[in-house]
This record gives sequence, structure tokens and C-alpha cells, in this order.
Amino acid sequence: MCLLQESNNMSDQEALDEFSFDIRWRYALDINEEDDYLSRRSLVEFRRRLAAKDPEMKLIRNAFDTIRDSALKKLELSTKDQRLDSTHIISNIRIRGRMSLFSDTLGVFLKSLTDEQMSLVPEDIQKWHTTESEGWFGLGSADQKMKLEELARYLYTLISIFEKDEIVNTTEPYQLLTRLFSEQCEYEKEPNEDIDSNTSHRIKVKKKSEGITLQSPYDPDVSYGHKGAGYSLHIAETCNNPEKPEIITDYEVHGAGRSDIGKALSVIERLSEAGIKPGTLFADGGYPSVPSALKITEQQIEFMAPVNRGPMADDVVGRDRFQFDSSGHATKCPMGHRPIDHRILSSNNKTNRSLHAIFDGNTCRACSMLDQCPVRAPNHRERGCQARETVGDFRLEVTAELRLRDQMYGDQQTPQWKERYKIRSGIEATFSELKRSYGIGKLRVRRMAKVLFALSCKLIACNVSRWAKAHFFFFRGLFQWFMYASKTLLRIVQAAEPKNHFSCA
Repeated sequence: MCLLQESNNMSDQEALDEFSFDIRWRYALDINEEDDYLSRRSLVEFRRRLAAKDPEMKLIRNAFDTIRDSALKKLELSTKDQRLDSTHIISNIRIRGRMSLFSDTLGVFLKSLTDEQMSLVPEDIQKWHTTESEGWFGLGSADQKMKLEELARYLYTLISIFEKDEIVNTTEPYQLLTRLFSEQCEYEKEPNEDIDSNTSHRIKVKKKSEGITLQSPYDPDVSYGHKGAGYSLHIAETCNNPEKPEIITDYEVHGAGRSDIGKALSVIERLSEAGIKPGTLFADGGYPSVPSALKITEQQIEFMAPVNRGPMADDVVGRDRFQFDSSGHATKCPMGHRPIDHRILSSNNKTNRSLHAIFDGNTCRACSMLDQCPVRAPNHRERGCQARETVGDFRLEVTAELRLRDQMYGDQQTPQWKERYKIRSGIEATFSELKRSYGIGKLRVRRMAKVLFALSCKLIACNVSRWAKAHFFFFRGLFQWFMYASKTLLRIVQAAEPKNHFSCA
């Protein structure tokens, strides 16, 4: 029933009404008329128990894998080429800024206290909770700043009061208080002076919070990314199957605060375990990193994703123009000059040391390609000194990661690479379908487990729908071909029949 609910993007009450009054639902679920009632409480309790028993949703993942494998087999789809991308998901929360975050978190904690515990809360905080918890709306920027610092002091006061109460400090509302304070607030401690909770100016709100921070007390799993607060959904699907539907092969959900960089490795790992490892994986520029791209290519997978060389001019040649032997040592530069040595050195004043090819300084300074060459000039030169004015040998870091990065960057400049890469954009149509038809953009649930369950059901429904449409079009095409063949055969037979000539007497 949950699968049908998510496939039609229905609320609980809408799904229960369909279950009770739509004969198609009863037929699909094999329900008799005597059993066509289900209370909303039972539906909610089922999801709650499932989320508590299986928070990683391994059961629904197994169902997804089974349907995916069957669809791939029946439709005879190739998994050699696959594409990967992510989209932003918002759970059933409302984001209204820092003031709302502080106010809501304090409210959730105060509502969780018993009458006896509430008696320990100072009167000014109790008064704020009962009369002014939403009174910040319409305040100017200066007044909002003062109000925010006041709420920060409330946070610290409540944390101090209940920090030794083992009954309270183990609850989630209290832990949300401490998390919010550590992420958004700081002490302004003067030298040789203890922090006094009654001194108002000792606690400040940070100007900027970094990392994965609390966005809503109602859904602590939500984090903030460059697309906003919510979750990120990664999807891999087949591609380059002409005149056939593409099937979603893998998915992953996490907070929006986590980057896409390196995420392709976990996707490939699951696809390999399922026996559908791609030969070519198309992804956008948010996925590749130097270490992850190397690990992917080591698995004999062509990783087609745009890479960035960092602060390098476009006319600078890459390491792919250099020649290397089987051991990874440089043998010639693009101009045919051989290195004089290889050494393990640090790069860019970092503690990590790596392999560098050493080129003769006099040869490099006389080379016409020096301005377009990635070799690094000798250290200990004066500021503003040009490479041709230096003294000493030049060096080039030649690790396998950097060589692969430059090779990928060089390949993506060619028309052939750009033509092949066009297929990646097709996954945007999948996200559009999921958001329009299945409502993945804005969910009706909160918390990671329930979000994962809802998204899994929607992805299963999408695969089933594509599978069913493929069979429908196949049989419709077969019927049309049969009708065309019948009409053609009938015309041939009619043309071959001898004509009867009648004469008038």
C-alpha cells in the first residue's frame, strides 16, 4: 500500500480513501470487501516501526534490487553505459532563518519537560515561551541581533541547569540544545576570568557557522548545502539503449551538507556487488576528485566527468603531453627534452612528499614552450622574478593522480569527448519525471529513515512504470504490425483472385 501511495504522490488520507473505495487498489493488493478498511493510525504505526527496526531501509533496498534486476533482464537492457547525478530534496520542514531555528529548538526542549522539571526554568524563559516565542517577526536587523543573543543566553542557561540531570541530558531535545549552542554560539571569555552565566555579554552568536549544522529541530538529519537545506538524492541509471526505456540502477540519500565529490565510488561498489558494474560512467563536474577518479579507472571503468585543473591557464599543457615509462617516470617532455633525475620532494610547501621529475634549468629557460609548460620554477627566488630569470633546475610533480587529471582534462577539450558526453544530460529528464509525477522535490515526511523509505518507494514505482510502458508499447506495436500485415496480405490475395466477367444477353 505504501508503494501505491508514493507512486501516486498521495497523502495518508488520500491513500486510505483509495484503499477503501477504489476497486483497483483492492484488486492489486488482493483485499476482500470485508477487509477494505485501514485506520490512519495503523498506517503511521507501520512506518514508525519499520523506521525503528530498519533505519537503513535494507528491506526496501532488497525490493528495489529485485525489481531492477528483473526489469533489466526482461527488457534486455545493457548496463555497459550508465550515468550519475544528484538532486536536492526537502523534507516536511520550514526554514525561516536563525531566529526561527533558535526559537523552535528552545520550544521543542521546553515542551518536553515535565511540570517538576519546568519549575527549574527561570521565569523570564517561561514567560518568553508562553507569550513571545514567535514575537521576533517584523523586527529590524539590529533588534533581531539583540533578540538572537538573548535566545543564545537562554540556550546556555538551560544547558547549565540540566547538564547534570541524567534524565534530561540523555533526551534528544536536550542534545539538540547542546548541538545548536556548539554550532551557532561561542564564549567571549576575558583573560583570567571565569564565565558567568548571568553576565549577558559573555555569550555571542557566531557570524558564520560552518560544516554540517542543525537546520531544524524537527528533522536533525537535514543539513545545509549549496542548494539550501535538505537532502541530496544520488541516482544512477542505464543509458545508450536506443528505443528502450532506461532503468534506475542505484540510489543514495544523505544530508545536503555533504559534497558529491568522491560519491561515485560508493555507487560503483554497489553496482559491482549487484553484477552490473558499468564500463563507462557519465557524471557531472561535482563528482570527480583526483583520488576517486584514479580508483575508478583502476577498476577498468571509463569515468567521463568534467575535471578542473585549478588555477592554471587554459593554454598550459597537461601532463598527458609528456611521455612516461611503465613505472611512472617521465621520459620526455612535449618538446622532446629528457629529465635529468627523479626525486621524492614536497609540493606547494606541503608536508606530503611525492615523485617529481627534474629537468635541466638551462634547457627549460631556453625553451620556447616554457610559458605554457606545467613545470615549476626553482624555489627561493625573489617576488616578481620570472621563470626565465631564475637559477636552478625545474621540477614537475608526476603522480598517477595528476597524470590522470591532466589526461581527463585534455580529453574533455576534444569534440569527440563532448559528443559522447551529451548523453549525461538525459538523467535530468529522470529527475523531472520524479519531481512532477512522484513528488520527490518536497516530501511529506521527516527524518532520514522515513525520507529514505519514501524515496525508495518512489524510485521503485518509477522503474515499474517504465517497465510497464515498455511492455505496453511493445504489444501495441506488435498489434499494429499484425494489423498492417493482415491488411497487406488481404490486398495481395484480392489482387491474385481471378476476375469474373459477366456478359449481357
